[in-house]
Amino acid sequence: MKANSEKTKQSKKATRRVLAGVLCGASVLSLVLSLVMPPISQAIANDAQMVSTEETVMGGGSSSESTDVGSTNNGDTENQNSDDAENGASEDAVAADLPSDDTEAEGDAQSADDSANGEGAIALAAENESTYEISRGDELSAKLPDKKFRDGNGSATFKLVNDIEYSGEIRLEQTDDNPINITLDLNGHKIKCLNTDKPLFDIANGATLTIKDSAQANETLIKGQQLTDQGQYLNPDNYGKKAKLNYVDGIPSNLTYYVTKSTPSGTGTTETLVKHDVDIKGAIVACSGNANLRLINLYNNNGKGSFNLVSGVITQKKGGRVSSLVYAENGSTVNMSGGYVCGASSSGAGAGIKVSNDKGKASTLKLTGGVIAGNSAPNGGGVYAGGSTVTITGGVISGNSTLPSGTGFGGGIMAEGGSVTVSGGYITNNKYANFCGQDGYGDHGGAGLAARNGTHVTISGGQITGNYSEEAGGGVYVTDVNRNDQTSRQGMAWLNITGGIIASNVSNRSEGAGIRVGQMVDAMINGTEDSKVYITNNHCMSRFDWGGGGIFVQGNSNQGKEYTAGRLFIYNSYISANEAGGYGGGVAVCPTGKTLVTNTEGTAIFGNSSAKDQQDAKADYNSEENSGNEGTPHLSAGGYEGLEHKKNQDADAYNAKEFRENGHADFFLAAEDHKTPIAAVIGKMLGGGDAKYKGSKELTQAITIPANGGVQVYKSIGLSSGVTAQDEAAINAQKVATTFITGNYSWDHGGGIMSNGDLYMGAPEDTYVYPSLKLKATKKLKGRDLKKEEFSFTVYRKNSDNPLAGTTFNRNVCTEVGTAKNDASGNITFDLGEQFATGGTGNEITYYLVEDAGDDPDITCDSSVYEIVVRTQDKPTKLMTVPSKNNPNEEKELLIHNYTITDVNGTKYELDKSGKWVNKKTWSVAKNVDGYYQIICEDGSPTFTNVCTAYDSTGVWIPKATKVVKGGEMKEFTLEFADNENFDSPKTVMTDPDGVITTTADGKKSQTRSFDEIEYKLDQLDKLKTDSTGRGASKTFTYYVREKDEHLTYPHYKFDQSVYKFTVTATDNAEGHIDCAVTYRKGTVDPGGTWKETDNKDHEFPDTTPTFTNTYSTSLPLSGMSGVTLTYLAGAAVLCAAAAWMHIRRKANAKGGKRRE
Repeated sequence: MKANSEKTKQSKKATRRVLAGVLCGASVLSLVLSLVMPPISQAIANDAQMVSTEETVMGGGSSSESTDVGSTNNGDTENQNSDDAENGASEDAVAADLPSDDTEAEGDAQSADDSANGEGAIALAAENESTYEISRGDELSAKLPDKKFRDGNGSATFKLVNDIEYSGEIRLEQTDDNPINITLDLNGHKIKCLNTDKPLFDIANGATLTIKDSAQANETLIKGQQLTDQGQYLNPDNYGKKAKLNYVDGIPSNLTYYVTKSTPSGTGTTETLVKHDVDIKGAIVACSGNANLRLINLYNNNGKGSFNLVSGVITQKKGGRVSSLVYAENGSTVNMSGGYVCGASSSGAGAGIKVSNDKGKASTLKLTGGVIAGNSAPNGGGVYAGGSTVTITGGVISGNSTLPSGTGFGGGIMAEGGSVTVSGGYITNNKYANFCGQDGYGDHGGAGLAARNGTHVTISGGQITGNYSEEAGGGVYVTDVNRNDQTSRQGMAWLNITGGIIASNVSNRSEGAGIRVGQMVDAMINGTEDSKVYITNNHCMSRFDWGGGGIFVQGNSNQGKEYTAGRLFIYNSYISANEAGGYGGGVAVCPTGKTLVTNTEGTAIFGNSSAKDQQDAKADYNSEENSGNEGTPHLSAGGYEGLEHKKNQDADAYNAKEFRENGHADFFLAAEDHKTPIAAVIGKMLGGGDAKYKGSKELTQAITIPANGGVQVYKSIGLSSGVTAQDEAAINAQKVATTFITGNYSWDHGGGIMSNGDLYMGAPEDTYVYPSLKLKATKKLKGRDLKKEEFSFTVYRKNSDNPLAGTTFNRNVCTEVGTAKNDASGNITFDLGEQFATGGTGNEITYYLVEDAGDDPDITCDSSVYEIVVRTQDKPTKLMTVPSKNNPNEEKELLIHNYTITDVNGTKYELDKSGKWVNKKTWSVAKNVDGYYQIICEDGSPTFTNVCTAYDSTGVWIPKATKVVKGGEMKEFTLEFADNENFDSPKTVMTDPDGVITTTADGKKSQTRSFDEIEYKLDQLDKLKTDSTGRGASKTFTYYVREKDEHLTYPHYKFDQSVYKFTVTATDNAEGHIDCAVTYRKGTVDPGGTWKETDNKDHEFPDTTPTFTNTYSTSLPLSGMSGVTLTYLAGAAVLCAAAAWMHIRRKANAKGGKRRE
């Protein structure tokens, strides 16, 4: 029994020891967990977040798939780059294959032989017929005329297989039973004609000979050189470049010629000089000719026989002579669609090709392709046409010239009688090579194209460029000066230009670089929307003559011969960016005829330049050396002692201060005194805009021409326009213009146009000159003082419709004729001056005087309309007799209708409540001593009375703040608002415990309270400098808000010490209200009383409000991981205490000598 008891004690003892060990281990574990659990929990949370992220990413595909996507993108990028590289290379290759601008320039020349296959190519003999070979000269003469080689239609084709020589004459004379249509293929070989004065081929009675060269000449284009010559500095080597031939044993082997290509852009053009090199293969060569040799001779054809040049070369041996390489008379036709006619020298006319009406009918030259180059003759170096027809739709006429001695016309083409029609191709770099030695005459010239003796010249396309005349007419020269003894213009030469480009031509010693219009010639220039005319970048370098860079019109100052003057009619023209070394950069006139400048299909003249007001001219012109006259300005030598007809009126202008100082850049006219007007200039420009002309009249009077006014000229006028190319008026003019005269230069006067003859710029319609009208009215303003020039007023002239037919005055049916503003005393004066119009109104002119509505909403404007009826007497004056626009042979009288005033009546109209205009008063208007008609009612009341109502505006905002209580109850806390940092005299508001309180989920209680509203008035704001009414005024105000510290009253609350700063920007919105933009920032006030921000962020009010948070002192324990940590520590402490208690008890039992098992 005792043994069992002992065992029981031992068992309990062991149990207590185990329990003590467990308690100690648990204590240690609790302590460890309290230290390591927070970071472990955070790590677990991070891991969970990463897992979530990975799952989200993996939702779009595995990581390997993502890599694949990246690889695919890289691959695509590489492929794309590869494609771009390949495409780039391909594009370069395409660009290399495409013709450059330089290459494209010569589409008409190509290789000239290639153009045979293009449009207008000559039909050859049937392709399926037999081709017969020719190897010797005798075979040539035997086979070609032999009928047995031709088919039933007379067609046969022959081909050279060797170079051959021949000294005989081959006659191809067709008869009714012997039709002849022969094609001769040079096949790269040459026929050397050894005849002295007999043709190689005679083509007669309707026979046809076609020359081609199947070997085709090789033509190379060399990159072009852009021409940049401007003003008086000119490189003559770039103009009139003569074509050159190289020879082997005297036979031409190579041809070099030049084409000046013009490219339009906007209102101007750019020229590029392109070189062409041709290796000559198949050719017919005149080897032993004299001045009588016509290498290919067409005659007696009566409109049927023809010579066709499709390809190959027609030329002469080095040092040789011919009459013409190709000659055609009596109804013969020369068709040139390709090939080259080059290198001929003649002492007659038409070294290259001559077509004539000798011995019968007019002959014809049709140029659709090919090149006529390097030929020279006294007249028509390249082509001469006598009483015949020349039609140019393609091809190139280049580098031909007149002879360096003697006189003549036409380096490229000369026509006497008949017609010349140009619609395509190039007439370029031809030269008139000799100055006649007589300054001031200009009787010879026409480097590109010359025509006289009744020739009708029509230009609708193509380019006439880079031609150079030592005398007159660089590009085109048309005259009938030798027939000015006739009294009628019937049958006279005329020029009609409806398209094309005439650019970069030069006249060196006389007038008209681009075009010269001679005596007895009518010239009309009027492009179309689809085919504009460009007369650009031409240079008149004559130091003696008056000038004419773009165009010159020749007059006749001989008494009784004034009617023979050349006449230019130009419509819808844009004249700008021209320059004169003297006066009139745009247009200059020294007339023996008449000048009219209108806006009816008329002109826009602006933006030109001339010498300014300098007075440093040099009278040092040297004719023999062609030098001198390089002072400023350049003046003509019109008073030269050896000159019979002295034209030195520019010297009068030079000596007149009023003329020099008031402008002459755009228009200049100088003439002898006349008793009747010699010119009329209208104030509107093409497109309807105001030309803004200012200048001088009659050398003594400074003038300004209003838009609807004008001026008549008896002696002199100088004008400069205030319009620039960027102005609306210029843009509108450009839109409707069809003729552009820009970039031209004249050494003396008239950079764009110089006229000694008749110049009509616009439709020749009668001009109506309404009398000068001076009006006086008065203005009154109620509500404040009237300011000078505060209100504006306009006078309109009635057209056909009644402007008072509706409920408002319809300005659109009237013509504005004058504007004015009031002076400080309220007086309004108009001096309308002469007004020009293209239509009359009988003997009664109606004007309307109205006030222009302003944009000040504080002012109510007077809407009264004053009708002013002016009764006049018409005194028509015949200005001149002119051809009608559409028929130069039909004449009409051009009249100027000068009106004088007989009496004036006034009527005041007001708008009644029903929207109708009511006649309030009609009276007779008298003229005062100053010549003004006073538009004032008989009772003396002001003409117009306006009322001013001062502008005002107000605005308010309501300051607010929010109170938040954390851990306690809402009390009567005090919020303070002040306009100063020290809160002197603050406004207060208290929270209301019984009011609306918002409680959040975490137990916070909040309440927003409003202070008294703050009102702003307009006089508190700062006005804008640009608006004295106060509209748009603004000012920034600053306020502060805080919570009053009441910790003595509420000791358990910790009060928020923040001080918020309000920034209020008050701005008038121009509609009677002041808008307030409010922001605030958080800060504190330091002990010195200065507010300092604690954050740098603006908060928008009232989206948010300043918030003050008070915290009750008995707040709840912390939660989250800190609470978990405290819990673990508390548990560990309890376990440690239990373990300690057990240990102490065990020791106590041991001391007592008795152990409690």
